[in-house]
Amino acid sequence: MRIITFFLLFIFSLQIKGQDTLKVMSYNLLNYGNITSYCTATNNSLLAKEQDLRAIVKYVKPEILAVVELAANSYVHQRLLDSALNCDGVKYYKKANYSNISGSDLVSMLYYDSRILTFSKQYVLNSHVRDIVLYRLFYNDPNLSQTHDTAFINCIVGHLKSGSASSDEQDRATMTTNAMSWLNQNLIADNYLIMGDFNLKNSNEVAYQNLVNFSNASLLFFDPISRAGMWYNTASFSDIHTQSTHVSSTGCASIGGLDDRFDFILASNSVMNGINHFTYIPNSYYCLGNDGNHFNDAINSGTNNSAPQNIINSLYNLSDHLPVILKLKVNKQGASLGNILNTHNLNIKVVNPITNNLKFYISSSINSKLKIEVISIIGQLLFAENIYHASYEEIINLNFSSLESGLFFLKITDENGFSISHKILKL
Repeated sequence: MRIITFFLLFIFSLQIKGQDTLKVMSYNLLNYGNITSYCTATNNSLLAKEQDLRAIVKYVKPEILAVVELAANSYVHQRLLDSALNCDGVKYYKKANYSNISGSDLVSMLYYDSRILTFSKQYVLNSHVRDIVLYRLFYNDPNLSQTHDTAFINCIVGHLKSGSASSDEQDRATMTTNAMSWLNQNLIADNYLIMGDFNLKNSNEVAYQNLVNFSNASLLFFDPISRAGMWYNTASFSDIHTQSTHVSSTGCASIGGLDDRFDFILASNSVMNGINHFTYIPNSYYCLGNDGNHFNDAINSGTNNSAPQNIINSLYNLSDHLPVILKLKVNKQGASLGNILNTHNLNIKVVNPITNNLKFYISSSINSKLKIEVISIIGQLLFAENIYHASYEEIINLNFSSLESGLFFLKITDENGFSISHKILKL
């Protein structure tokens, strides 16, 4: 019995080591470093905001931090990195590249934990009103040289037009239309998160429907908490409101108490269902500082036990928005239960090189559900299909005549997580 128990604990420890958990946070920082007639150096001190953000980040410890409402000044972006993130012994946060094609006074930025993630590239999906930027990161898998299976996560960060006028709604609709059109024309289905301050009062608005009901089903976004409706000033949504943290203000922060769900993180189907390495962890989505009991009230009014009091105070002082947070599980390609217990002898033989057809042989000792993937050398998922394989040798033929010449990777994964990868050379 002791031997069996030890073996099970050993296997379980390998499973834990075979995955990481990433915490993603999206936060509107309220004119961070941006001086206006109402947000001044006195009531919106950058030094004070740095101290509050430092406390919040130290408490949350996000691996991905998306922020909006930063000054259109690259110095401020670097200062945030140096003074609010990489401090008190922390040295591992990095940032993406500055972007402001739209020429807005307020811009967005993505920061990330470089121990776990590496920045790949970024694209501007929209430049109407403000830039909507896609930041592409990949997971630092220590076994990448063996698996050749790069796990990418694409973080789209945007700050949609504010206001309740029909022209404001049209601007928001145009911004998301542009972003989704860019995705449809340039990228395939993959792991996507879209986040930021959307300035939406309800889920019927065109800007939101563009994301959740897009014509290309493979690019649809999903609300991880499935809370559609009239968010504005509706008590039944009090637990997910993110704005405003104040009922009174010195002039910079908006007032009215928590009554708007402006801030979001939406996820693609791949993330929601764990199709390609990254999986949304159920029930991990929340609004930091919202205890559900401060509808139309300031978050520091009375008792708020959703976070330590110093964090509640920092949230109140820093911004009139609350950050939204979710967690992702990352499936590594290292040791896992499937690798240890590959008892059914899954094997593949690939006919290489290929011209128009990819042909390979699969054999195993038992019936199994298999996932077939073809991946480019830069990590793009080019093909994915689930099949049921019986316990004998089977020939698979796939038409790849439309694929350009080059080197690719064929990956076969069984239902236990065991995977085999082969290089494919297309002439």
